[in-house]
Amino acid sequence: GTDIAFRTALGKVPAFAAGSEVAFEVDRIDDAFSRGWSVLAVGTARAVTEEAAVRRLTELAPTSPWAGGQRDLWIELTPSRVTGRRIVAADG
Repeated sequence: GTDIAFRTALGKVPAFAAGSEVAFEVDRIDDAFSRGWSVLAVGTARAVTEEAAVRRLTELAPTSPWAGGQRDLWIELTPSRVTGRRIVAADG
């Protein structure tokens, strides 16, 4: 879909995003070719609490949390604005 979801732990800073307008940024840099991109999504975050929705997100997640500890709280962001840019070397 169009929403962005991530896992965190209860009581950790990202958990406090629920109910607020937040920004979520993803960047990719390719040092070898001196190029990349950056995407910024802004919108309202909410905690995902319905069991079926939590199960669906967990099943769809392409990775497992690697930072250690329990990460059982899903936060979902519905973007109201998305911006981005490409990054290229000055001579490229």
